[in-house]
Amino acid sequence: MKLLEHQGKALFQKYGIKIPNGELLKNAQAEMSLDFPVVLKSQVLSGERKKKKGIIIVEKHEDFRQNLEKLFLQEIDGSLPESILVEERIDFEKELYVSLSYDTDYRKPVLALSLVGGTGIEGATLVPIDVMKGLPDDMAQESLSKAHIPSTFQLSETIQNLWKMFQAEQALLVEINPLFELKDGTFVAGDAKVVLDDNVVDPQLRPFIDLGGDIAILASGGGASMLNLDILMREGGRPANYVEYSGNPPASVVEELTLKVLSRPNLKGCWVIGGTANFTDVAETMLGFVQGLRKLQSKPAYPIVIRRDGPKRKEGFEMLEKAKQEEGYDFHLYGPETSMAESAKIIVRLAYGNPH
Repeated sequence: MKLLEHQGKALFQKYGIKIPNGELLKNAQAEMSLDFPVVLKSQVLSGERKKKKGIIIVEKHEDFRQNLEKLFLQEIDGSLPESILVEERIDFEKELYVSLSYDTDYRKPVLALSLVGGTGIEGATLVPIDVMKGLPDDMAQESLSKAHIPSTFQLSETIQNLWKMFQAEQALLVEINPLFELKDGTFVAGDAKVVLDDNVVDPQLRPFIDLGGDIAILASGGGASMLNLDILMREGGRPANYVEYSGNPPASVVEELTLKVLSRPNLKGCWVIGGTANFTDVAETMLGFVQGLRKLQSKPAYPIVIRRDGPKRKEGFEMLEKAKQEEGYDFHLYGPETSMAESAKIIVRLAYGNPH
């Protein structure tokens, strides 16, 4: 889900990233209290709003109302704005480009930096991020050096705060373009492009298919999930469902999916399956799984095979082992030393009592 600029900036502010003073106006008759000059910005999801006449600089009060009315009537890519963001015009020294996104080629998050605001990610220096290490101050400074951008405490802090937001909000993209550098050395987000994972925003969007079998499946990995389904059937397993929780969902999402999957009667086993994740907090997702188990009307007595790897797997498996010992769940835990295909054989054997 792509956010409007004012929604993205509200998240920036939440995570300590400075934004211009501004007010959101809902209609052309609304009043505002900022000093002139101001910038009027149409709140639509289209890019390149300035080229499409969706951004207007107003120098004096007598021109304000006319331009506000004009923007409310200005259609951009088929959409009329429901609101206009009015901001102070920023007096800046430099414009930079900063973004964080998940890159499928690197298979990990990527920090993009450029000395020239407006270039976009194509003209930026890309720095892959190890999610196990995160983005500490020394790495932020090293990344700036690679992009030939002078490093300051304020800039490093802004980048680290953006990383905190990227992780906490399970974002697919967070972009500041331009990031204004002011005369006093502080930084202000001139624009906000934020894309959140639809599956995190609305868990109901996650695909769920009832397959009528007796081995419940909680999978992650998109295409790999379908491959695992084929492997299970090849080994003689009867899948009860198809559902997956790819991305980096919070525990609450996995809890909800667990309840949905395991509430059906006559199950003989549960298979929690996924490859080596680069951007999924395994401890967080396994916490959601256990929370879902605890909310079932009756505790499952059938075997539960869990094959997972990725960030915080050790902590997640320690939590699962504790739940197994203290609450009696029949967990069978496997990491990268066991292939996903082998774990399919294990759940089939345990569920159906096949000794082979």
